[in-house]
Amino acid sequence: MPVISADFWFSRNHDMILSQDHFFVKNTMHNSAPVIDSQKSVKEALAQNPDSLAPEDVLETLRVEVVEYVGFDGLIHQGQIVMHKDRLDDVLAFFELARKLSFPIRSVVPISDPRYVWDDERSCAGNNSSGFNYRTVSGNPTKLSRHALGVAFDINPVQNVYVRYDKDMKEVFRFPPNCFYDKEASGTLTVDHPLVVFMKERGWVWGGDWTPESGRVDYQHFEKAL
Repeated sequence: MPVISADFWFSRNHDMILSQDHFFVKNTMHNSAPVIDSQKSVKEALAQNPDSLAPEDVLETLRVEVVEYVGFDGLIHQGQIVMHKDRLDDVLAFFELARKLSFPIRSVVPISDPRYVWDDERSCAGNNSSGFNYRTVSGNPTKLSRHALGVAFDINPVQNVYVRYDKDMKEVFRFPPNCFYDKEASGTLTVDHPLVVFMKERGWVWGGDWTPESGRVDYQHFEKAL
């Protein structure tokens, strides 16, 4: 097969998608059922972390919503995301655009899932995208994360890594470990990517705009304060 650029190419006849990392046939059958990645009840999705209980007033603002997206296998997948009710419309629009663009997403499963048990590092290692998680900021155990209020979400952590720097701007932490940010890889967010532009136009902050001088760069992360 000839070398193909990282940009997706769509075949008019077979609806194939090619990238430098993946070759697959897009599932366009209207009657094809999506691959189910998450199908939890509201109670299951909002199950509390016994080691970090969210206040009731926070839980009351959260909503559990079904989202569909193209997986790295080229099939339509169905997952669920937990977000603050006032941030949900933008997030649903993000996933709708991601599907239209055939931007691949590994999975979207609430952090309460037994595979992750509220552990952000487990979720990231599994390349899982998620929203709400009542936890503190990575590297700062005294400060609540935006995820704790459901006003932040992460996409494809393996492709869009989190990196922390010291005061000399030297890298001191990377997660997932042994993963590297490659702008050309499918499923990767970049400053000029339509999904990033779309969210920034709606007032969201993208962690990929942060710099080593600020102490961190978080390519997977979107947030919008209340």
